Amino acid sequence: MHACEFFPSEEPPLRSNLEACLRWLGNEVSKIHGLKAFLLAGGYGRGEGGVFFPPDGSAPRLYNDLEFYLFAPPVPSKVLAAWTHEGESRLGIEIEIKVMDPAGFEAAKPSMFYYDLLSRHVLVAGDQSWIDSLPNKLSDAAIPPEEGSRLLVNRGMSLLRCRRWAQGETELPAGFCERILSKLKLALPDSVLCAMGSYHWSCLERNQRLSTLPEVPPDWEVLRAWHTEGVAFKFRPTDSGRPPADWAEPIDRLCRAWLSTFLWIEARRLSAGFPRPDDYAFSSKKIFPKEPVFKNVIRQIRDLRRSEHLPFCGGDHPRSQIWKSLVLLLDGSAEPEAAKLLGAPGLRGIALEERCRALWKHYP
Repeated sequence: MHACEFFPSEEPPLRSNLEACLRWLGNEVSKIHGLKAFLLAGGYGRGEGGVFFPPDGSAPRLYNDLEFYLFAPPVPSKVLAAWTHEGESRLGIEIEIKVMDPAGFEAAKPSMFYYDLLSRHVLVAGDQSWIDSLPNKLSDAAIPPEEGSRLLVNRGMSLLRCRRWAQGETELPAGFCERILSKLKLALPDSVLCAMGSYHWSCLERNQRLSTLPEVPPDWEVLRAWHTEGVAFKFRPTDSGRPPADWAEPIDRLCRAWLSTFLWIEARRLSAGFPRPDDYAFSSKKIFPKEPVFKNVIRQIRDLRRSEHLPFCGGDHPRSQIWKSLVLLLDGSAEPEAAKLLGAPGLRGIALEERCRALWKHYP
């Protein structure tokens, strides 16, 4: 592993500690038979990781989780757990190692995740030539417009939890809400860039591209200002320690912005009109028109074997029910209809939102 830029600022002790951990982890992973590559991804892998400066003046520390992707045959869970535990004890931050089948990755469809991963990463162990030989479809910027909507759905699921927290109805880890809201401020304009074919792996470059788009959703200048705030938080995160009630109004504004932006993107993607949340939720138009009907039916039949499954949704992808219900839940005015879409007509409140999240994990 060569010298790397993990974050924009110069923090020699922090950088040295991270590099030492990566060298140790790389040596361990290199023992795997059939290893193709072991990559550090996410913000630190792209040189845009966050550094947290504690208010008490103590030494700066890493802020974001470390995301690793291991392209190799299956690895025993005990081995992965041992690596993760040791890495976390060295760095004091959560580590996640995802094992991916190299052949499956080579045959994968383009996505925002694959583009980000291959555009910028740190090769911790393995063969750079294998990375360089991957199909161009995984590394170019031709990301399907659907990926912008998927990004917003991912952030919207966390926004549900933040809203309940602000209402005093659930507990969240310290700083969770502030971090999620900052990610949403980035994601709103980023999803528009994706929809317009202008996405880029760097948040700084994306911020510059926001001024050049030919079409934009409502309240664009507000979204642009939020994106700039999100970039600043990404590089130098904070934890204000504000009580939940103080976040109620900002969360409400972000919910409204999420709805208007998501509906704008989906209307453009599907060549339809969705002026209101219920227009989207009850539309007869397929949300995933490129997915073969027979595959969608097979998915639904397979899902009947699970204790948690969705109602039959015809020829559309089961994911469509989750996206539609999320729109209704964030709108906050149609819980009974959302419950029907999720196959749980008796659920309300937190229980209904948790069901939505549980089903979403099957179809992220």
